[in-house]
Amino acid sequence: MTYINRHRRYLFMIIVGIFIAAIAIAATSCGDGSAKRAENEERVIRAVSEYPGDGLYDPVVTVLGVDVPAPTEEEKKEAEEQAAAEKAAWEKAVGDCFAEGMFENFYDKWYRIHVVGIAYARNLTTEVTELSTEDDDASDNIEHVLTKITATDSSGKAQEFDMDWMVVFDKDDKSLIQRIELQDDGGFYESTSAQFDIGEGLTVTEDEENDTRTIETDYFTLTLGRASTWNYEQNDPGRISIYNTAAHDAGIGGHIMSVQAFDPEDESYDIIPNKVIGEKEGKKIVVTYASDVQYNINDNAQSDDYMTVRREAETIKEGGAEGPLRLK
Repeated sequence: MTYINRHRRYLFMIIVGIFIAAIAIAATSCGDGSAKRAENEERVIRAVSEYPGDGLYDPVVTVLGVDVPAPTEEEKKEAEEQAAAEKAAWEKAVGDCFAEGMFENFYDKWYRIHVVGIAYARNLTTEVTELSTEDDDASDNIEHVLTKITATDSSGKAQEFDMDWMVVFDKDDKSLIQRIELQDDGGFYESTSAQFDIGEGLTVTEDEENDTRTIETDYFTLTLGRASTWNYEQNDPGRISIYNTAAHDAGIGGHIMSVQAFDPEDESYDIIPNKVIGEKEGKKIVVTYASDVQYNINDNAQSDDYMTVRREAETIKEGGAEGPLRLK
């Protein structure tokens, strides 16, 4: 009986020892994973926020026009090589922060160069001076990275902007990033450009019989159908956006198009689908379109509503003399 009890005691001690060791290993792994997660977040946030950024943003400028000769094969090759070198620099800097296949998705999104592109166009130097994270109530795979960006112009004048980046992590390896989105630029776009309110004099007219809505400002008139499925918002003076309400309310985004005002030398819109409509009071009026999926592809009704309005929006014509959007 004594031998059996002693054997059981030893067996119990071995099991407890293994259990404690397992907890210690798990705790160590969790700590390493959390540290890596924070490191990956910071690396990506700094890459998209700081300009100049060690060669991460070096745009290929191409001049097009009726009187401009077409680029030569050598010029095309040079531009392609420069673009490839820039992408390689981004991949080297942050490629391993993303889950498999997700770097390509990140690289093609507008928000990758929202801050550095504006900084480049407006001759600003930007720096992350504060960075913190907050959990998202919706999922433990989502965090919000809250940053304070200091933007300094060529005269030395500095402004600070509080930005909110949503970071979605991979479910299998929570240290790796699935996607990142800019939720709020803290007024960066608005404050670093001359004050021009594209929504000045804004009125909205509903035609329930034809299910159309007309948005009219001092600068343009926009009329689109299926009014019951979309709405608009003006997040800053230089932009009015149109979105699918069902997708927007579901947290998918729903963005269809925006009417935006840009400085003449600012071409930061050129990385996404766009049409240059014309000029008003020294500003270029540009229509930009969503470049990624902004609706639930598994919801047939939502897909149909979104794509119907999107197709009509794409009939907007450069020049703004005819079509759904007309300049005044």
